[in-house]
Amino acid sequence: MDHVNVYALKNNDGWTVIDRGIRFRRGIAIWEALLQEPLADGPVDVLVTHHHPDHVGMAGWFQKVRGARLTTTRTAWLYARMLTLDVQDQWSVETPAFYREAGMVPGLFERRRASRPYKFADTVFPLPLGFRRIRDGDRVLLGGRNWRVVKGDGHSPEQTTLWPEDDPLVIAGDQVLPDITPNLGVSVREFLPADIGS
Repeated sequence: MDHVNVYALKNNDGWTVIDRGIRFRRGIAIWEALLQEPLADGPVDVLVTHHHPDHVGMAGWFQKVRGARLTTTRTAWLYARMLTLDVQDQWSVETPAFYREAGMVPGLFERRRASRPYKFADTVFPLPLGFRRIRDGDRVLLGGRNWRVVKGDGHSPEQTTLWPEDDPLVIAGDQVLPDITPNLGVSVREFLPADIGS
């Protein structure tokens, strides 16, 4: 993956940025430049469509450096917050069992097991405690349009899509992608292996 779609919607008194990409030095430099111009006028709030690092990664940074208000679903916030705090130096016993039962080929399994565990916090800024919750069916005013929040599952739990009331336009996060089918991920956190001791 080499990019994520990011949207900046001009409000009467500032901006709302929808999704922001992962946490990395080049991304921070890009956002710092954008916050000088064209996003310099007024507050910049953030809306996160779902908890994956390429969408929530910079949200905590915006909250910290710009005092941005975060808007997302409760599930997206809880997942992102939990995963940034879940820093493991060794694989949990559940993860190799999950890989094995999912059918990971033996060579890849051994290489993965010998490597450092993936840490969500490597690519996602810590999220402060406060956020504004949106739910399926809510209406939000962004960029001069009234949008209806439609919750979707599959690619991620309780993912937000935005449907304007008077335009044939949709902001779909990763619920709809132009060239590929969205990944329907299964997480080790939602898996209980049959034999965890092996």
